[in-house]
Amino acid sequence: MKKITLLASALLMTAATFGQNLIIERIQDNNTGLISTKGDDGTGVYCADYFSVTSDVALGELTLYGLNNASATPIEPFVTGFNVYLYEISGAVPAGNPEVAGSGILELGDIDPSLYTITEDGQNTDFTVNITDANGGNQVVLEAGNIYWLSVFPSVEGGPDGDGRWNWFGSLSSFPNEEPVLIDPSDIFGAGATDWTNIAGLIGEPFPSFAWNLTDEPIASIGDNLAEMIAVYPNPTTDVLNLNIPSNIEVTNVAMYDVLGKNVGAVYSNGTINTSSFAQGVYTLKVETTSGTLTQKVVKQ
Repeated sequence: MKKITLLASALLMTAATFGQNLIIERIQDNNTGLISTKGDDGTGVYCADYFSVTSDVALGELTLYGLNNASATPIEPFVTGFNVYLYEISGAVPAGNPEVAGSGILELGDIDPSLYTITEDGQNTDFTVNITDANGGNQVVLEAGNIYWLSVFPSVEGGPDGDGRWNWFGSLSSFPNEEPVLIDPSDIFGAGATDWTNIAGLIGEPFPSFAWNLTDEPIASIGDNLAEMIAVYPNPTTDVLNLNIPSNIEVTNVAMYDVLGKNVGAVYSNGTINTSSFAQGVYTLKVETTSGTLTQKVVKQ
C-alpha cells in the first residue's frame, strides 16, 4: 500500500502563515452531475476521480462543485456530514470503496459540520473543506509520482434517492489518464453498478473528469521544530534529566558531550538520563530521531 505521511498539528502554526498553491484545477464546464451521496442507513452511491502528483504535496483546501436534487432547495438541512476518501489504484479503478472500512489510504468520514462549508446558489451546491483541519490537525502528505482516486460525498438524511441527494458536476476540459467511475454497492438505482463502473459508459456521453480544486500547503518539517516538540527538563539538573518526546517521533540515539567534545556515556532509558555521576558543568545533549536531530545545552549542577 502506498504511504501517506501525517505530520503533527503542533508544527502547522508557522506553515499556516504562507500562501497556498493550486495543484488540481478541474473547472465546472459540464452541466451533467453524477450522484455521489451516502444515506443515513450507511448505503450510498459514490463517484471517484483519478489524479496524480508530481512532487511531494501536503493537501490543503479541497473544493467540490455540484448541484442538489431539484426538489431540495436548499440541501444544507439534509446534510449530516461530509466525507473525503483517497484510494490506491487497482487496475484502472479504486482499490476499495467507502462501504469497505479500511480499504482507503485516507478515510475522513462524516467530517464535523464546523470543518466544512456549503455554498449554495440556487441548485448549485459546492463543498469546501481543509484536509488538515478535517484530519484532526495532521497534515496529509502525498508522495511524488503516486496515483490516487478521490471520492467525496455528503452524508444526508433520506439517502441518495431522496431530497438530500448531491450530484458531483463533471469537467469536460480535464483529461486524466483514467476516466471517472461510479459504484452503487447496494444497487439502489438498479443499474448493476455494484463494482466501480466507467461513468461515460453508464450515461452514454463523454465524462472525462469531475469538477474540483485542490490547493497545497507548506509541508511542515518535524526536524526543524524538534526544539518545540521535545521537552528537556529540569535544566539545570542535579540528577535525572527527563526527555518528553511525542509518540510519533522515534528516538534512534542519545548522547551527551562535555566542553571538550568527549562523549560522557549517558544512558537513555524510558525517557530519562541519570546524570548524578557527571561532574558539574555544561554539556551538549544530542538526540537523534527519525524526524531529525535535536542539539541542546544542558547544565549539570
